[in-house]
Amino acid sequence: MKEYFARFKYLYITLVVILVVTIAATAVYMTKQKAAAANKGKRMNTECLTDERVFDYADVLTDAQEDDLRELIAEKEKKVSLDIVLVTLNEDVGSSDDALMEYADQFYEDNKFGYDKPIGDGVIYVDNYYDRYVWFGTTGIAENAYTTSAINNLLDAVCDLTDANPYEAYKTYVMQVAGYMAEREAEDSIGIMVDPFSIMIIALIVAVSYVLVNLKKQEGKRTTTASTYVERTPVMNNQVDQFMTKSVTKRKIETSSSSGGGGHSGGGGGHHVSSGGHSHGGGGRHR
Repeated sequence: MKEYFARFKYLYITLVVILVVTIAATAVYMTKQKAAAANKGKRMNTECLTDERVFDYADVLTDAQEDDLRELIAEKEKKVSLDIVLVTLNEDVGSSDDALMEYADQFYEDNKFGYDKPIGDGVIYVDNYYDRYVWFGTTGIAENAYTTSAINNLLDAVCDLTDANPYEAYKTYVMQVAGYMAEREAEDSIGIMVDPFSIMIIALIVAVSYVLVNLKKQEGKRTTTASTYVERTPVMNNQVDQFMTKSVTKRKIETSSSSGGGGHSGGGGGHHVSSGGHSHGGGGRHR
């Protein structure tokens, strides 16, 4: 019995360690799941200076349309845990294209928007009717989530509708943000936490591998050779090939090297630090 346990002691140790790790991982997994469920949709920023999300300074929306957008934004904010801000202007904020970006950054920071904290997770769309320039700004998780192509897709969808129907354009802005962030959240959640079932599968693979390796070691060793049952010592004739002459031909093989593949553009829609010292992303264009 002692010999049996000694032979498989490493297997037992491995299984015990895996069992302990599985129990610990299960506890951590369940704790994180409960915490995520409890905090889902819960706004943590208590320092934001306003509950308003629709700032129609250009007066392109009716009161009813503004109310509809506020209601839609409130619904989507809870689902994707982002502040969603809309600003329309009809004024000269500066001659450079960066002027509207700087306006958006300052507006976001001055009001301390952010779902998780002041100047935290959120987006802002500023549409200036004075020069027809728009800026879509991202902060926090939105800054990390939005790629250049995603920003361009949003700007395409919103700008195409703005002249004909501003209300539908800004509704599209809210829906696009909510849809995109929900998709990214679903993608990012896959594989972040290893569930207990996966750990058990890994444990099973390790255990089976260990058993197979040890069975291989326990196979009987070879005790006979080719001459074991020969009555007398066999005489082995050695044959040696002897080269009488040697001729060597040399030929240079030309090789060519080529560099393949193009450069990869970085993800994200561009990042910058505002005059207030905070990181933002986003993109803009003339519509």
